[in-house]
This record gives sequence, structure tokens and C-alpha cells, in this order.
Amino acid sequence: MDISFNTKAITNFLHRYHVILFSIFILGGLVFMVLSLNNIIISSSKAGADYTPDGTTFSFDQTTIDRIDNLKSRDQAADGLDLSNGRSNPFVE
Repeated sequence: MDISFNTKAITNFLHRYHVILFSIFILGGLVFMVLSLNNIIISSSKAGADYTPDGTTFSFDQTTIDRIDNLKSRDQAADGLDLSNGRSNPFVE
């Protein structure tokens, strides 16, 4: 009889306050996530200004620089486009 009374009391408590318990659980999870993200941000900024990431260094060779210099600016007149050999509309009779 004592066990059924405890089960009934717990069931009544959960039935009565399930919305509040759910809200507290969700808010607790959100607080945990915000604190975790804050901890990650703080620990990543501790590397300092002298931090150099490992990675491949790259550079442009002279041929690439020359190709970029040969590109036309938007102020220069572009060559006319030949659209005669383009796609045809299949719905036109």
C-alpha cells in the first residue's frame, strides 16, 4: 500500500506540474548550451596574437598575375556576344 501511494503521489505531481518541469528542463538545456559555447569562444581566444594556424601557404605566380591584369574592367567596352548558335526555344513553332 505504501508503494502505490508513492507512485500515485509522483504521478499526480508530474501530471499537475508537467508544463513547468518541461519549461525548466528546456531553459536549463539552453543555459547549458550558452555556457558551453561561451567556454569554447573564450578558450579559442586564449591562443593570442602570436598564433599562426597550420596550413598550406600559397602564392600567385607571375602568369596568374598577368592573366588577372589582362581582364577588362567594367568601364571598358566588351566584345559583342554572338547568340545565334545559342539554345533554341522548343515551344516556338
